[in-house]
Amino acid sequence: MQVRFYIEKRKDQSGQLMMKQCPVFMSVSFNGNRVIVGTGIKADIHAWDQEVQRMKTTYPGSHVYNAWFETLTETAIATLKAIENSPEGVNSEHFRVVFKSLKPKYSKGFFDVYYQFMESNSSRWSTSTYRKVRTTYTHFREFEDQAGYKMSFNNLDAIFLKKFLAFYAEKGYSESTTHKAINILVWFMNWATDNGYSHDRKYRNLYKLLTPVKKSARPYLFLSWEELMKVRDFTPDKRKLERVRDLFCFMCFTGIRFTHLQTLTKEDIGGEDIVIRKKRGALQKLPMNKYAREISQVYENKFYLNNAAFPSMSIITMNKYLRQIGQEIRLDRQVPGTSGNGSKAPLYERLTAGIAINTFIANAIELGVSADVISSFTGVRNDSRISRIKSDLEKQEIGKFDQR
Repeated sequence: MQVRFYIEKRKDQSGQLMMKQCPVFMSVSFNGNRVIVGTGIKADIHAWDQEVQRMKTTYPGSHVYNAWFETLTETAIATLKAIENSPEGVNSEHFRVVFKSLKPKYSKGFFDVYYQFMESNSSRWSTSTYRKVRTTYTHFREFEDQAGYKMSFNNLDAIFLKKFLAFYAEKGYSESTTHKAINILVWFMNWATDNGYSHDRKYRNLYKLLTPVKKSARPYLFLSWEELMKVRDFTPDKRKLERVRDLFCFMCFTGIRFTHLQTLTKEDIGGEDIVIRKKRGALQKLPMNKYAREISQVYENKFYLNNAAFPSMSIITMNKYLRQIGQEIRLDRQVPGTSGNGSKAPLYERLTAGIAINTFIANAIELGVSADVISSFTGVRNDSRISRIKSDLEKQEIGKFDQR
């Protein structure tokens, strides 16, 4: 197969050769067939390098156009492979149909589509998620500039990964941070593929090529019953702190997640049960204990937007005020720090909404509730988390001998 690109040379009504905004075509020759495909690109005659069949590098934005020509070439190669063994045979008409189905949407390049990915999803993401995706976008820009590796949909392969890992290592980033960047890249590429900007599948091998990060043996964080009671009995002087206290304790007493808490309506907690509404219309009923009912009753005659059961709150706000509450009631127990290097930190510095589900699990284990029942409440199907928390509790109990 031979692929070549050429700029159309045509004359205007006065017979003069048109010099600006001339269409660029791709010619594909194979097995005695020839197919002409429009590239969707228009260029000035002086910007076209006929010898290399690409835009001159001195032309503004030439790398974007030339990258698109490479994409079309790769699509043509993939098309021929697809039709070689098909019953329809290798002919111009079949080539054109398959090429059209495989050709991605035109874009100005990798970063243009990445920016669309951010902007089209920003309203649905939390602030922290948007910040992570935006930071990774900046890192990819720096990587392209400093490593001299052109980011495109077609070259996210082993060579890219090797260079990117070296770039991150030089910057001093940890393995887990590097893995998070690759996770975001694959997430973006899935979106780009679903939206027709790429048909290349090499990026899906990135996970296989990565060396797995060693899992930390740090224990899960949770509040003991006494610590939970200190949070519940805390009397703040601000309504915001009062709401944070109630919502956090409600999660600790029910085992539901923050995302589910924010979707509960008055009807969902109107009786003795909590109704969790899942995707595709599935419902789950969880009986409330007396502690959860006491909290829900405080809010039953208060009304919020969309008939919500509880006031709306962002996870960032929740975590911020949780730490303030923890500090005020002196939750000073030393727990593993965030660095993973053996350092310790006061519990209040590590308080987050995510600790609520661990707190429910830990206290349910101490009460003798079975793992199956705990899983049904929390949705934690992999009981390794439950086993880890149980193991941590046992270590705490046996450690009491050392205090005698």
